[in-house]
Amino acid sequence: MREQKEVPDHDVYLKTNYFPALDGLRAISVFLVFAVHFGGEMSGTRTGWLGVYVFFVLSGFLITTLLLRERDATGFVSLKAFYIRRSTRLMPVYFLVYLAVMVLSYFSGGQAWSEMKAATPYMLTFLNEFAGSSPLAITWSLGVEWKYYLVWPLLFALFGRTPASSLALALLCLAMTSILLIGNLYPAWFTPWFYFGLILGALIAVAMHSRTLFNRLRGLMTNKAAFIITFVLFVWYRRGDLIEARLGHATLIVVFSLLVGLLMPSLIVNSTYVSRALAWRPFVFIGQRSYAMYLVQVMAVQAVIFVFPGTLFGPFLLFSGLAVALLVADVLYRWFERPIAQWGHRWAKTIKMKQGAGGIQPAPDARLS
Repeated sequence: MREQKEVPDHDVYLKTNYFPALDGLRAISVFLVFAVHFGGEMSGTRTGWLGVYVFFVLSGFLITTLLLRERDATGFVSLKAFYIRRSTRLMPVYFLVYLAVMVLSYFSGGQAWSEMKAATPYMLTFLNEFAGSSPLAITWSLGVEWKYYLVWPLLFALFGRTPASSLALALLCLAMTSILLIGNLYPAWFTPWFYFGLILGALIAVAMHSRTLFNRLRGLMTNKAAFIITFVLFVWYRRGDLIEARLGHATLIVVFSLLVGLLMPSLIVNSTYVSRALAWRPFVFIGQRSYAMYLVQVMAVQAVIFVFPGTLFGPFLLFSGLAVALLVADVLYRWFERPIAQWGHRWAKTIKMKQGAGGIQPAPDARLS
């Protein structure tokens, strides 16, 4: 048996711009979401909705890592450039799918059209989680993420000007969310567990960015730790229904998110067998297209049912729907999503060059080392 791949030092991590195992984790997550929606009575599908909370942790980590590195490289965070990157990355495919669903709903008539008309004000203002039942109800998570994108970078630019203040800000937000959850101190329309994973991901990013905390997390970057965490994560997922019944919905989500967070350091540095398995090229391929797959899932399954009338939820519908969604997502990714996102990055880079030192300036560097 080969020895474990050596954990890279902190400087190598800071120079690494791509984490393939995280795309692999996206692939697993999008499969879980498809499974809970279309797997019927297949074993292990009932808690597939937890896959969305994996996306939340990943988003929190990746967004905050970009902000941290931009602050270190340029001395400030350009909010305008950030919102350009996010908008050109997420909005074009979202609105394309929205228009496609509107057209299909109009011609199909009936309940789908009525639901889409009622949901449109929410869909166009990224209040998706309040839109109610519709063919695009699955986009509720995008509404959650957009609120995070609007608020967190602003807080970071204003108050995360040093490594110490970044850590304090992330800890404070996580603590406030935890208090709301534990004490049940939130109104019915606000569900803080949606944001727990996003803030947890941000905290992981801040910790990995610090040389001192990175070294303290090395124990999580071993094969033994990765296997144990993966096993516990799997058991927690498989027993999700029982755990939810006994301990509650919020507990199931929070502990699941924490376990994903504990696994992430080993995936980020790609130092274990688990991380290398997730970095397998087919997983990465699917993970890179997971956003579009998530958006087109209902249309993909409806296409399968149109070709095979009477198809019921179960293995055939799940895997054929996945195949159709992947095919459509690949076309969107190659010819629509990625080209527009790349253009957005060039636009954002131009904005940052024009802003120069005119952004929100940080205090002198006080790296935690």
